[in-house]
Amino acid sequence: MNKTINRLKYIFIGIFLLASASVLAYHAMWVWPKDRCEKSGGAWAGKWMKCATVYPIETWTRRPRGTPPLNGQSADAPTADAPAKVAPAAPAAAPAAPEKK
Repeated sequence: MNKTINRLKYIFIGIFLLASASVLAYHAMWVWPKDRCEKSGGAWAGKWMKCATVYPIETWTRRPRGTPPLNGQSADAPTADAPAKVAPAAPAAAPAAPEKK
């Protein structure tokens, strides 16, 4: 009986140590770098586990801010393909049905 208790004690201690080490590794490899990245103003790319710098689109296109799209339409104008946004109509109140006996 004493051997069984000692064996179970060592098994549970091993499981506890393994779980503690995995939680510490998760925080060291994922949570803490993500917090450092977001505090410095970067964007965390979780798929690659890297911190990226966010650039506005004007940096890449070298177009000044407020320039209309290349096709000449304003950014707010609806296109011919898209229907105009219309507020949904309020549902009509259904007449009350008589009680069945």
